[in-house]
Amino acid sequence: MDYLEIEGKAQLRRFGIPTNESILLDSEEAIKSVEYPCVVKGQILSGKRGKAGAVKVAKSEEELRELVDKIMKITINGKVMEGVIATGFLPIAEEYYLGMTLDVKNRAMLMLFTPFGGMDIEELAANSPEKLLRFDCTNGFDEAAFRAAAAVFELAPERLDKVVDFATKLCTACFELDATTIEINPLAVLEDGSLVAIDSKLVIDDNAMYRQGDYIILPRTASQSSAQEADASAHDLTYIELDPNGATGMIAGGAGIGMATMDTIRHYGGTVNNFLDLGGGVTAEKTYHAMRILLQNEQTDSILINVFGGINNCADMAEGITRAYKEFGGEDKIVAVKSRGFNQEHGWALYEELGFPQTKFGTTDEAVQKLMKAKEARK
Repeated sequence: MDYLEIEGKAQLRRFGIPTNESILLDSEEAIKSVEYPCVVKGQILSGKRGKAGAVKVAKSEEELRELVDKIMKITINGKVMEGVIATGFLPIAEEYYLGMTLDVKNRAMLMLFTPFGGMDIEELAANSPEKLLRFDCTNGFDEAAFRAAAAVFELAPERLDKVVDFATKLCTACFELDATTIEINPLAVLEDGSLVAIDSKLVIDDNAMYRQGDYIILPRTASQSSAQEADASAHDLTYIELDPNGATGMIAGGAGIGMATMDTIRHYGGTVNNFLDLGGGVTAEKTYHAMRILLQNEQTDSILINVFGGINNCADMAEGITRAYKEFGGEDKIVAVKSRGFNQEHGWALYEELGFPQTKFGTTDEAVQKLMKAKEARK
């Protein structure tokens, strides 16, 4: 579950982390309460707000009203604005980055810290990794070890004390919120030497939502991706939109094979619209809904199905896919299939009737190449 800036900062305050005041501009009273100059910030579940023009300075009420109207019309990566907030214009001397994220590959919870600015943290990590501290917090926050590791930045003792205080509280928040990502970006150092979180990002593990509270402040605007995610969730499917403009939808019989398939599509020049994992206990009804959801996506021109019949039955999967294809006019999209395993011959026969390019004994590379050739031939 992803949260907006205003929602993330509300959670930071719960754990004693200072944040700047955010006024949600949802009424005349709220607009009249703003002091100038102020920073006007769009609330959207996407990064790069500043570059998209969704973070601006207003010096008057008239300018504020104009900016609210403009910002609410901005979309970023297919996401829409959920609202607009105003924050005070602070005397910022420096900007740091402090965050925690789940390192899936190494099964670790990492804390990331740098005193070299936070706005382009990805570029910093890629181009100057020595400027970014990666600190393992899997077993909790070790203050002494963090101080020793952060000594490389040669912060003044008083400044380091304040960073340690923020880091301690952030680690507590991360674990108590079941967060997979929690960021303060930037962590602002004001001219008086105080530190304050002026932006945040919070992502909580969906599997832990049953023991978390309702932290939403701004109700989400329904979009195609959110509607599809809700639809998929209702049928025990994992659906994640990757690129709203991606041309190829994907159905995978497992997370691992799904990620490999995405990489392969990109390797051959394709763009992936979504990740859809069937999960376990696959039935004809489940694959019917998976196929239906992808066929109803107006942004794609093709679908790649990559499944294996171990526990699952290839014939059942094919029956569900076939029914959805016939009911929802699948002829508009090119569909390629790689399916092997239990009852594979029955499944192959159903796909053959529909004219799908199939990879029966080959690799994912071959399946993707067949899809790309079919797309090229249709042009």
